[in-house]
Amino acid sequence: MAGLSRIIAKELSSMLGITDNPKFNPMFKQTDEALEDVFDTSSNPNSATIAEFYSPLESAIDNAAIGKQGTRGENIEAFVRKRAPKVTQGELEYREFSLDPAKKYTRGLAQQESMEPLSIKAVRQSPENARAQRQYDLLDSEVGYEEVAVDVIGKDLGLTTHYGTSNLAHTRYSVRKTSPTSKQKKELSEFFSTENSNRITSLSSKFDSSLGKKYILIEELQSDVIQNMSNNPTKDVNKLLNNFKKDFNSDMEEIAFKPQFESSEKLIEDYKDFVLNDFIPLVLNKKLSEEKAFESLTKIFKDRGYNMANNLLIPGEPFKALKQMFNNMSADNAIYDFKEKDKLLDSISNAASFFTRSLKNIVSKKDTPLTSLTDSVRVLLQSIIADAKSKGIDEIVLPPIEKLAEKRFGTGGGKTYRKAITKGSGFHNTYVVAFDKALKQLQAELGNQIKVGTKDLKYKGYSVNPKDRQMARRFPNGNIAKRVAKEQEEDFVILKGKSINIKDLKLDPNKVKLRFNKGGLVKGLMSR
Repeated sequence: MAGLSRIIAKELSSMLGITDNPKFNPMFKQTDEALEDVFDTSSNPNSATIAEFYSPLESAIDNAAIGKQGTRGENIEAFVRKRAPKVTQGELEYREFSLDPAKKYTRGLAQQESMEPLSIKAVRQSPENARAQRQYDLLDSEVGYEEVAVDVIGKDLGLTTHYGTSNLAHTRYSVRKTSPTSKQKKELSEFFSTENSNRITSLSSKFDSSLGKKYILIEELQSDVIQNMSNNPTKDVNKLLNNFKKDFNSDMEEIAFKPQFESSEKLIEDYKDFVLNDFIPLVLNKKLSEEKAFESLTKIFKDRGYNMANNLLIPGEPFKALKQMFNNMSADNAIYDFKEKDKLLDSISNAASFFTRSLKNIVSKKDTPLTSLTDSVRVLLQSIIADAKSKGIDEIVLPPIEKLAEKRFGTGGGKTYRKAITKGSGFHNTYVVAFDKALKQLQAELGNQIKVGTKDLKYKGYSVNPKDRQMARRFPNGNIAKRVAKEQEEDFVILKGKSINIKDLKLDPNKVKLRFNKGGLVKGLMSR
């Protein structure tokens, strides 16, 4: 039945003029000239930009059948929305793609007026998390380490992530070098110390050909945006807002019952109005820069007859404004102090801070061009592949999920660890489900240019006496330390990692753009 379905689908596609053409919006699009800000890492290994992404949406317009005198907007839009390949609904909504149906557009005009510009790059970050959740018990030596972020460039998205307000996803990986064990080193030494007429054949039979070769070990794949994406943002916002109002009203009721406020009902209502209708909407407006937010808050104070202190919108400390406004309003009513004043104002500020921080963490699909976990993993893999090519490395390896979870949630088989490696968890969905789907997308487009398999990873065992380990750490040059080092080198377990071999992938990392969105079918020529 499945085979019959494929035949029918193929015939139907042929009838409709649909083809799965990898040359149209390919995952890795080679350019004729070197990209301006993608540098050759052999000469500049610390260059910030690893790769640029191109948008299939823009490429679709570039490849649409638009006449020299222009084509009606409704025809261009129909092609882009219904027949253009690899254009996602998420990007269409995020960029607010739209054309005047009756107006005629040239190609350049269609690009200019149909959507907001979008620039996305894979950018090298400073290694600030080099000690966090690392695969330190892998025996292969580490010879490099990278933190890479996929960012929207030149636009503040107002997102809350580990790598800034415009970060869509990030990855951390090390460069490893396959190392021989003590036994292999001894055999190698003995081999070269003896006469051997057929050394090459003998040597290849004794040792893995991968020994001494570098490979990239993925140690983290993460998208804070996807993790915080809400299926029902309105419901989540209302829940948080109701909780804040409950706490805020409770604090205000306690203030209102103070003797000093018996005849100051208007003060209480004015302050509530400021907090709920002025301040909260302001700090939640993701489209406002810090400078514009400061200007708006200054105006709010001025409109109410007050001057605002210059330090009230210091990053991370905007809630000083809540205290100043309350003190200003209280002074107008000759109220300067009351019992537990600082405690109550701190409670209001903390509740507002938690509320706005939680709201900013909520991401809707309209806030970002990246809305799928699989897409986030794929763009990270594309970035790693581009960096691997620039480094001259042919293999990328993902450790088993158990070792990744161990570094994140601890050892010992705890409840959190067991949940993480279980099917259905966010961790499992990332490192198993989404990773495997992204691999299939790569294979579907690149075919034999990449090879997916497994790689033996040697991890330290735990049979060495813990007291001996402790003594070795205290006296690193002593005999016990030497013995422990030898025992540890031979005390290892072999686990299977997922391997991506890109040796046969032909691309120039300095002249390639990565496709931002996923694959799809391409329809034939657009009707005018």
